[in-house]
Amino acid sequence: MKVTQADIANQLNVSRLTVSKALNDESGVSEKTKQLILATAVEMGYQKIGKRQADAFGGDDGVANRVNKQIALFLILDLDSDTYWAPVIRGMTTILSKHGYHLNLCFLTATDGDYFEFPMNFQPKETEGIIQFGNFSQKQMDQLMATKLPLVSIDKTMYEDGKLYCDTVMSTNRTPTLKMVKHLVDCGYKKIGYARDGNMQLTMNERWFGYLQGMKEVGLEVNPRHCFSGGFEAIIEAIETEKRLDHLDDFPDAIMCCNDTQAISFLQYFSKRNIKVPDVIALTGHDNIIESEIAGLTTIHVDKEELGKSAAELILWRIENRERPYRMVRMYDYELIFRGTSKLI
Repeated sequence: MKVTQADIANQLNVSRLTVSKALNDESGVSEKTKQLILATAVEMGYQKIGKRQADAFGGDDGVANRVNKQIALFLILDLDSDTYWAPVIRGMTTILSKHGYHLNLCFLTATDGDYFEFPMNFQPKETEGIIQFGNFSQKQMDQLMATKLPLVSIDKTMYEDGKLYCDTVMSTNRTPTLKMVKHLVDCGYKKIGYARDGNMQLTMNERWFGYLQGMKEVGLEVNPRHCFSGGFEAIIEAIETEKRLDHLDDFPDAIMCCNDTQAISFLQYFSKRNIKVPDVIALTGHDNIIESEIAGLTTIHVDKEELGKSAAELILWRIENRERPYRMVRMYDYELIFRGTSKLI
């Protein structure tokens, strides 16, 4: 059946006009929404994609030469989320298309709760493997494993009693976070805090432990009042309720954030409160998404496209080696990016 723009719009719950603008690279649509629509169009087999857009997701072979072999990618659909995932998907498509596989995007909504209904485009009999990406609950992971299909997780480790329960691909987190602590100390900051988003993924926990280890190595005590946890709105509500910005002597002079999205939210909040960054409070993020460059955010670069390539390579290996022990692939190619939200050494 021929795929239309209306089909893409229905898949993503956006307007057909938005899809049309994105596919024609017109203004009026954010870059991350364009990336989402383009990725979905490619994976659904939409034929009227220009060469420039096709090249961004693995070339014409990924669009024109469709085959029936499928790898299902399960992820949370959230157009307001950061752009971390877009290059990850691009990396997957680059590898899978070369091996004759079609990446089938299976979106879940954030309101699905602990359990989810499998989307209609997921056909287990036509699927040879699953890649999972995002903060799924344990019950949701159990649902994916119950399909008995080869499964690779990005950043979500199924680990218990010294055993892995599915293959996993992760970036390195502790060492770069530790080095960011040392950078801030070298810049003269002494009251360094940390902001977590309440996400219990291993990735976020490792970043937190990297902060703790870094503080220990530089000889600084971790002040609980300088550390924040939970959703951003809840963090700000607590800061406002306690009037903590009225007396900055009891507030961190630098805040390391678990990801760029949270750091950019802090940057916007401090701007509204007329608090100068980095003179009064420094901010750092993690991931180096597109928005962090626009915001001039000091951050830690993660090679997201390589992360996607590694996940694709691992699922292809698992399909051919179903009886081999589960394994974890770790990416170690981080880079500290110093921009305007921390002082230069």
